[in-house]
Amino acid sequence: MTVNPIFESSARRRMRSVRLPMIVTVCVLAMLILSVCQLTGFFADGMVVWGMRQSTECYIWMTALQFFLILLVAPALSAGSIAGERERQTFDLLLVTGVGVRRIVMGKMMENFAALALVIFAGLPVMALSWVTGAMEITALLETLLFLLIIAFAALSVGMLASVVMRRSLTAIIAAYLMIFAIGAGTWILAKRGPIAAAYTNDVWEMIDSAGGGWAAIRTMPVTIFLNAAVALVMLLAGQTGILHRTMEQTMRLYDIYIAAGHAGYTRVAWVSIAAIFAISLLVLALCVLILHVRTGRIARRARRKD
Repeated sequence: MTVNPIFESSARRRMRSVRLPMIVTVCVLAMLILSVCQLTGFFADGMVVWGMRQSTECYIWMTALQFFLILLVAPALSAGSIAGERERQTFDLLLVTGVGVRRIVMGKMMENFAALALVIFAGLPVMALSWVTGAMEITALLETLLFLLIIAFAALSVGMLASVVMRRSLTAIIAAYLMIFAIGAGTWILAKRGPIAAAYTNDVWEMIDSAGGGWAAIRTMPVTIFLNAAVALVMLLAGQTGILHRTMEQTMRLYDIYIAAGHAGYTRVAWVSIAAIFAISLLVLALCVLILHVRTGRIARRARRKD
């Protein structure tokens, strides 16, 4: 089995730089500072009910912190993958090697994903403090780890699309951040207003109750809500901890959807959302390959006409 040469060369170049170790250090330090601030009372008071709740809240905050750090770091990692090669005028050299457009995109994507996965795994020992204190089970930590990896993959795919479309790295990074914001805000707004917005009437609630919740409740939820990573995070944490319900009653504007998710099972809704996000990410990568293939084909035809 041969290793993708683009992945091999890009990974070697990134690991030799100081940028990735600095990112890992900053992310782990941020999580460590948060955990120390949250768990000081727990270690001072011992195994009491209040301390256990504080430990669970620490787990929620650490997961949310890693989630937003991923959304912050991912566009900067992947948005310069193809656009940077164009700026350095090395993209044509990659094409001459005969690697192919698909392997170029996949190699760059694999290298970026490996770098971000390193950041996530580096923070795992800090998150394991919630397991040591008894707040969360090891299965919940593994679920959260898989969730963060899929979100990282999705964010990187958006950055890759911006890198394929834009010609400069800075423009691609800005476009990637705007695209991620537009996806989050757009799916939220469409779930509140418009033809596919949630409309929970008494008849709908009676239908959900008669069906016993489950998939019947999921079918009543607007499709766009499953593509919102922040909502997936809330559902996952609600299913794992069981302490977000009162907070959501007071702050979540899509409260009807939250109640419907309770009928369906918060964890089930979270994994449906994660599966949908992962599927869309694969389609985005396929779109990147298609766009790059079309562009390189046009360049080749223009070169033949000049000859």
